Amino acid sequence: MLLLLENLNVNKLFSIVFSLVLLLAAFYVVLFGILAGQSSLTLMFGSPVWLTVLLLSFTLLLLASLEGSQIAIVSLSDRSVEQLSEVKGKYPSAFSTLQLLGSKMRSQQYLAGRQFFVIVTVFVIAQITSFPQLSYLPFSNVPVSDLPDWINLICFKLGFLGALIVLWTAQLIPQYFANRYPDLFLSFPGNSQIVRLCLLIESIGPTKPANWMSFVILNAVKKHQQG
Repeated sequence: MLLLLENLNVNKLFSIVFSLVLLLAAFYVVLFGILAGQSSLTLMFGSPVWLTVLLLSFTLLLLASLEGSQIAIVSLSDRSVEQLSEVKGKYPSAFSTLQLLGSKMRSQQYLAGRQFFVIVTVFVIAQITSFPQLSYLPFSNVPVSDLPDWINLICFKLGFLGALIVLWTAQLIPQYFANRYPDLFLSFPGNSQIVRLCLLIESIGPTKPANWMSFVILNAVKKHQQG
């Protein structure tokens, strides 16, 4: 038993240290890399550093809203009429957002529009947080070539550290918050407008091909089950 407890403590300590190293490395490389003008968006598309920082902040906030709103809507949709009446009285904007998605069709349209914006924001963030031409670690004299090739590929060229920042700040945190306080999250300024924007983009049509393909696939599965 004592040996098991010691192993658990060692594993927990390793997990904490490893997570802390990832946290510091991710924010150091991404933030200082952007400020040093080494972002792919700056080098390849000519975006000034201030605009790159602004775009990163905006896209992270947008993605956080998209991730948290979905969790909040799913959580609130399971509540009883009495509980929803409490939401209406305390968080009227959250309740009005729920009313927009009162049918399965509207919910499907929202999910499609939401996924479109998720793809767009992740694409933009990937451009911002990758550093394909980085020669030295940001604001240092340490050559990137001195690091192992796999670190150079994963952390700088492919943007893995940026993906971690996205995971922590724009996905897990809003999801945790929305899971615990769905009505409060959905009432935050801007969330209702983003849900409406998701419905609008779906109505324009960029997600319609998925509807057509899923219709064909589902019909084929249905015919196979029937016969």
